[in-house]
This record gives sequence, C-alpha cells and structure tokens, in this order.
Amino acid sequence: MTNTLYTAFLSEKYKLLRNRQIFGVLIAPVLLIFAIDGYIIYDIIRSGSISAVPNPWKVLLGRYVFQFFYLLYPILVALFVYACCDVEYKNNNYKVLFTLPLDKSKIFFSKAVFILLTILFSILFAYAAFLISGYILSLIYPVLGFQNYDYRLVIFLTFLKLLITLSAISMIQLALSLLFRSFIYPIGVSMFMLVFSVFVAKKSFSDFIPYTGTYKAFLDIMNENDGFERLDYNNIAMIVLFMLISFYIFKRKRQF
Repeated sequence: MTNTLYTAFLSEKYKLLRNRQIFGVLIAPVLLIFAIDGYIIYDIIRSGSISAVPNPWKVLLGRYVFQFFYLLYPILVALFVYACCDVEYKNNNYKVLFTLPLDKSKIFFSKAVFILLTILFSILFAYAAFLISGYILSLIYPVLGFQNYDYRLVIFLTFLKLLITLSAISMIQLALSLLFRSFIYPIGVSMFMLVFSVFVAKKSFSDFIPYTGTYKAFLDIMNENDGFERLDYNNIAMIVLFMLISFYIFKRKRQF
C-alpha cells in the first residue's frame, strides 16, 4: 500500500512545499501582473488624461506583462527545479531513499510530476490574474476599450504555449540539477540559453530550443497569433525526452 506513486508524491509535496522557491513560482508572476496594473493606473493619474487604445489587451497589458515574463519565468523555473533537487543534497536524502524498499521510478516521477503541477498552477494563477486585470481596468477606465476586444482565444493559447515551454524548460533544468550539485551550472545554463534564444529567435533552428518559447510567447500576444507552431510541438516532445534523460541520470547517479 505504501509502495505507490501516490505515497511518493505526497512525500515530495510535504518536502517541497517548505521551499520558498515554490511560492516565487506561484506568486511572483501574479504580483508582477498586478504591479503592472498599478503602473498603468498610476500613469493615467499622473498624465491627467486618458484615451482609447487600439486593442489594450496587447498594447497595454500584454506588452508589459510578457516583456517581463519571457525574462522572469525561465529563471524562476530554474531556481525552483534546482531547489527541488537541492533539498535532497542538503539532507543527504538520496542515499536514504535508495536504501528504502521503494521503486526508484516512483521516487523520480513523483518529483517530476510535482514540478510540472507546480508550473501548471503557476500558469493558471497568472492566466486568471491577466484576465481579471483586463476586466478590472475595463470597469475603472472603460474609455481604454478592453471591453471592445474579444482577445480570449489569443490569450488562452499564448498561456497554453507558455505552459508547454516552461514544462520543457523544467525537465531540462531537472536533468542539469541532477547532473550538477553546484548551483552555478543549472542557473548559468538557463541564463545563457535565455539570452541566446532571444538572439536566434528568428532563425529556423530556434524551434528546437525550448528557451525561445518564452520570447515567442511575447511575439504571439503582440502579433495575435492563435495557432500552434513547430516550436510548440517540439517542446511537447522535449518534455518527454528530457524527463527520460533525467530519469536515466537519476538511476545512474545513486551517490549524491
């Protein structure tokens, strides 16, 4: 009964909920959206005038939010995933786990599932905050014109593709965090790939670099893109591929 994936998952939840990084992933994007709302309201009050904006969902809210998201989110995910592994390193838990009569695959996949679920809830909270922000601004300042544009499909697909991108990035970061015990390498790779992906975003091979997905989410909401592209399908494949790579590293490296 105890030798189940669900039991292992509950164990991971108990350990990882105590990490402050999880609250950063869940709350920071929401706080950022509301901070941008505050800036928009402050700018209107400061200027003393207000006028209609062509599609304020993208010109006002989307432009500001996703300019921060494509820089902030991958770093938050990298920090969170490393923290999920670091808690085991600090307490020497891996040596203990590998001595228990518990299937090692269940230990690993419970951690991977917990990471993916955390990212899912983070995106859901951010998505809800984004929509609520637009509706609140439409009530406070109807002249801006939020209520005049039905941008729900583009917003939904943009956040969905962002979820897929961040899930792929999380599995890459999981492999790096299992491979290297040092904080520098996983976070350094994340920051380098984030900058590199912006420079090569217009190249055809960028569709095979998951980190470009956050920048392209910004382009999607600005260009009203409501379709899936090669990058999105590749990122789905990357989730599975790097989860398997992470599992291989996990099983091979028993001495942490």
